[in-house]
Amino acid sequence: MQKSLGVVLAVLTLFAAGCGSYRVLSEAKTGGTVALEGAHDRARSKAESYMRAQCPGGFEIVEEGDAIASDGASREWRISYVCAGASAPRTALIAL
Repeated sequence: MQKSLGVVLAVLTLFAAGCGSYRVLSEAKTGGTVALEGAHDRARSKAESYMRAQCPGGFEIVEEGDAIASDGASREWRISYVCAGASAPRTALIAL
């Protein structure tokens, strides 16, 4: 019984690792930022579907790359996008 439970748990773990998703970090009428989770290709595909739904007129990816996650201990892949016709958000550098 324990052996079959172990096999089931292993299969579920592999299945979960193979799934990809995204998390919305920020959103606005002009665009936003998403973080990919799990399998990169699948997560990116789902994130692009989300971005298309948010921007029916199209979107442009303005920044993409590896970033420190909100937990401060891990890293994640983030994609920032703007909807067609909107200008890219301006960020200010703050000197400490």
